[in-house]
Amino acid sequence: MMEMLIDSIRVSLLNYQRVVILRTKDSNRYLPIWIGPNEADAIAVKLQDVGVPRPLTHDLLGSIISTLGATVKQIVVSDLNNDTFYAKIVLQSNGTTLEIDSRPSDAIALAVRQGYYVVDPEGGRHAFDTIAEAQGYLEQLKKTHTEFEAQISPVSPIFADDSVLEKAGVQMDEETGKPLVPGQDQAEPRPLRDEELRSLSAFSDFIENLDLDDLGGGKSKRMSSD
Repeated sequence: MMEMLIDSIRVSLLNYQRVVILRTKDSNRYLPIWIGPNEADAIAVKLQDVGVPRPLTHDLLGSIISTLGATVKQIVVSDLNNDTFYAKIVLQSNGTTLEIDSRPSDAIALAVRQGYYVVDPEGGRHAFDTIAEAQGYLEQLKKTHTEFEAQISPVSPIFADDSVLEKAGVQMDEETGKPLVPGQDQAEPRPLRDEELRSLSAFSDFIENLDLDDLGGGKSKRMSSD
């Protein structure tokens, strides 16, 4: 499995459907997935630290899990079948690990609500409800510890199964913004052929109707509908 970060949420210029783009933590590889507008808003609201007067559905779900004494250990984009992604929410409860089937969009919306943490130079772990709070603390650390390379880590990290990345993960050419895939007889990525793009219909639509000029420029804040 590969750990993923939320690169950005985009809107198709053709049909205004939402796409959440995950990026592998340690490489320039992306996993775009169509999601519904409500789920996109639920993710964006938390990433942008927008207050709401009443708990949203994913806030309620997180509160129920916490009240029952469980924690969201991680989420996993576990499968891709017939252009549909599948995910699992991995819970830890009383020393037992439980896996709950989920749509990726719901799993991500739940994960971003579990908070973030930063480890300071002395090894202390500081927890924050939002990524904005964690970023503020990180900036303060940089002012007093110029040689210390701290990073923001999610309490509930997002992972993608290797098989999913093999099927749907793509690399982007930084100069052209076009998708690249490894060739069968070569280690270096090559551009997708037209027939390959057609065979990946949902991803093809994504590529043709999104502005990818700034892809990868988003901060850590899945090719079909989930």
